[in-house]
Amino acid sequence: MVTLVVSIRASLSGPADRDLAALDGPLGAAPGRAADLAKELRIPHAQLVIRKGYRQHVDSYSAFLEADRKAMTGLTGYLKERGLERVFLVGLATDYCVKETALDALRQGFGATVDSTAVRAIDAQPGDGERALAQVREAGGSIA
Repeated sequence: MVTLVVSIRASLSGPADRDLAALDGPLGAAPGRAADLAKELRIPHAQLVIRKGYRQHVDSYSAFLEADRKAMTGLTGYLKERGLERVFLVGLATDYCVKETALDALRQGFGATVDSTAVRAIDAQPGDGERALAQVREAGGSIA
């Protein structure tokens, strides 16, 4: 099995900034700057860093497509060129970036598995995170 680690860094400049920044603890992120990976996370073997969501006032949730739903980030081609067939998702936020990335992975022909122990929802409305996981499952993804 081939393992490839891809880090996605979102610049927190869009309308969801205040929601993501409101998360308490080590998973929270400061608005107006790129979201950094947790210092405790050691992934020196990461082969690619994709930067997304750098346009002010525009949220860009998916690692595969920009917010205009037309501009590709390059992740699809990168993964397909390497023969990868499934993506495993962790991170923030279950009800935004994780969900949209999982759904776009499925649309691009990949399998998608969300590790429910390594994601966190904003839950602007109570239950948003659980509804997001249900959407991924209904679209053909899996939740581990």
